[in-house]
Amino acid sequence: MRGKQLGHWGRAIAAALGVGLAAGVAAAQPARSAPAGTPPAAPPPAETPLAESLTGMARAEHGAGAALFDDGDYAGALARYERAYELSRDHRLLWKVALCQKNLRRYAKMIATLRRMEAEAGAALSARDKQDIADLIKAAGAFVSFLEITSSEPGAAVFVDDEPVGTTPLAAPVPIDIGERRIRVSKPGFVDFVRQEKVVGGDSVALVARLDRTVHRGRLAIAAGQDDLIAIDGKVVGKGRWEGSVQSGTHALRVTAPGMTPHEAQILVRDDERRRIDVSLERAAQRGGASKWLWIGGGAAIFAGALVAGSLLFEPGTPAEQGSLGTVPLGFGGRR
Repeated sequence: MRGKQLGHWGRAIAAALGVGLAAGVAAAQPARSAPAGTPPAAPPPAETPLAESLTGMARAEHGAGAALFDDGDYAGALARYERAYELSRDHRLLWKVALCQKNLRRYAKMIATLRRMEAEAGAALSARDKQDIADLIKAAGAFVSFLEITSSEPGAAVFVDDEPVGTTPLAAPVPIDIGERRIRVSKPGFVDFVRQEKVVGGDSVALVARLDRTVHRGRLAIAAGQDDLIAIDGKVVGKGRWEGSVQSGTHALRVTAPGMTPHEAQILVRDDERRRIDVSLERAAQRGGASKWLWIGGGAAIFAGALVAGSLLFEPGTPAEQGSLGTVPLGFGGRR
């Protein structure tokens, strides 16, 4: 990119900030005459204007952005210029993006845009271009502070007012606008580090973000009978009533008492949830008594059946044959 084009936009932004650039002063000095006999330098090739070099939707978005900018709608113009840049990747558009951000008083974003342009344009920037960028960043320094974060965890995302600005460790201090700012450092599996900071211009904000691992826990409360034993995951934890912190997930509950039917259940406890379980045990069935009465009732039924069978096998007045099996006499009846 030619320094002429870049310098024009750079000086426009700096003038709007009320700061004179040394480059502008130097440009105003009379040019030194070339030594006698030196052939005149060939003029640099003319650069195609931005509006003409863009094509398709990028050109249309640029035109819409220019119209909105002239009408004072800097937010609308910013959106159009950013869209045109996404479509064309012409870094000259970033100057217009930066100017919109300046008019919206988003100085931190303006600095970030200038740094982005410097990184992406690379060799396309002249020495004059690079000096303009450095002067603009310096001029905007009075309207921002620079955030430095030391984090206990690498790879954590850094947010300012819920907008991502980088990942720990930060490659460089991040510019943030003056005013009340919400700074958050977040990483999966860890509790967010959050601070509300009052930011003043021309200063730095240094924070140490210690991230603690997330502990997924809830609370479980069990209410049972006065003498009931309460066990969680196979371990007795109380009698009658118990409440405590448990890890999130499913837990095995068992409540027991002498002479009562045990109560068993699987209890799901979610993060930060309090589960209350009421248990009322039922009296266990008397297995011995029931067997006794079943034996008695069964014996009576067998005896009654024997009487009926005897009445069928023997007729009145017919003597029965006598026999024995061991010491128990058995009678077999029948006709002779």
